[in-house]
Amino acid sequence: MKKIEIEKPAEFLKLIEENKDKYLYNDHPSDGIDLFTDEIIEQYGWHGITFDEITYRDIAQFIEDNCDGEFIYNDHPMGFNAYAIVYDMEKAREQIKEYIVNKIKSLPLSDMDLDDDQIEALEFFGIRYN
Repeated sequence: MKKIEIEKPAEFLKLIEENKDKYLYNDHPSDGIDLFTDEIIEQYGWHGITFDEITYRDIAQFIEDNCDGEFIYNDHPMGFNAYAIVYDMEKAREQIKEYIVNKIKSLPLSDMDLDDDQIEALEFFGIRYN
């Protein structure tokens, strides 16, 4: 992603308002990343985080490192604020799903005592676990 720093907090807040219908997530100091605005990616994240090894921050970092788009941020002493706009949502969905599936598959699933949410996540992603 192309990284763009907006130095003045007021300008950054104005941009957030202007782009609220475009960004995939908003990383703010109070809650960090609490959801993805794309329903499909949110489902991937929701199911993925049932495993402790996957967090919304991990998924966001993957997006920032691997998806085409813009990462706009304000690194202010009062707190870091950022949001990401993805140019090709279909491609990003594929990349994110593959990232989460591969991360889950790398876990020692046969040695884990899976809970109901984790079993549901495996079924959601079509991962065999027996």
